[in-house]
Amino acid sequence: MALEISPGESRGYWKYHVPDKKFRQSKAMGKINNKKASLLYDSGAEVSILDATFARKVRCHIDENQTLECEGVGRSLYKIEGRTRLKITLAGSLVYFFDAWVCPLEVKI
Repeated sequence: MALEISPGESRGYWKYHVPDKKFRQSKAMGKINNKKASLLYDSGAEVSILDATFARKVRCHIDENQTLECEGVGRSLYKIEGRTRLKITLAGSLVYFFDAWVCPLEVKI
């Protein structure tokens, strides 16, 4: 089974059991582009960010035509390298596809 996740859309447990709560986090083991990974989900996050080093390791195609210059902690500037499309697999057969920004996580966001 494969599902598209739109920005702001929630599915599964949080949608049905705690619909009035705005921010929920959970951690799960899964796969990103068929490589095992520890995943942190934050339903209150404004954007999804993937570490640039990890993105290259799991061979994500990074669209470098979509870049951003952002201001982080302490007003330091950093550059988002691009966007990528992720394939997240949970429980062996539940597949989600969604977009994420790619950024080196050593910068202070």
